[in-house]
Amino acid sequence: MPILKSVAALFIILDPIGLIPVFMSVTQDYDSGERLRMLSRATLVALILILVFTFAGTGILKFFGITVSDFRIAGGVLLLVIALRIINEAHFGSPNGGTGVVPLAVPLLVGPGAITTTIVLIGSYGLWITFTAVLITFAVMFIIFRYVNFLYVILGKTGSDVVAKLMGMLLAAIAIQFIRQGIQQILHV
Repeated sequence: MPILKSVAALFIILDPIGLIPVFMSVTQDYDSGERLRMLSRATLVALILILVFTFAGTGILKFFGITVSDFRIAGGVLLLVIALRIINEAHFGSPNGGTGVVPLAVPLLVGPGAITTTIVLIGSYGLWITFTAVLITFAVMFIIFRYVNFLYVILGKTGSDVVAKLMGMLLAAIAIQFIRQGIQQILHV
């Protein structure tokens, strides 16, 4: 089912549960209401950015003469690097600096992996399935962030890191799938 696969791929790359410790550290000086407002704003900005890439991404590829197969291979390699980083290191480390749209929306939510995944999904399943998957994924993500304080108490840093590592493994598998599909399309296998 393409919509379910698309939502799963986006959810894994966005990894909202694995990002809970990062968000908690970024917003540690805020009370729960301020934290919710900050995460809501960051989620909205991230949604707008990913929608821009959803609708303009393939046009950008065409402008530079890049095929979806080329981007699928490059994106798969990039996702594999990100997955290995998640698996082998602490999850992106703690961000330093102020809070706000940066670093919450960009690059933690919408970074190269999310953009790559979105463009590859468009090539695989089409614009409207990808658009719907983005909306569903961000709705689920917003619900998770709505209860971030509660989830952090339940999972803690260790639990969130374990979830991040599992998501990294799934992301690595998706990356290999992207690379394989891109090579098959180029070779017409």
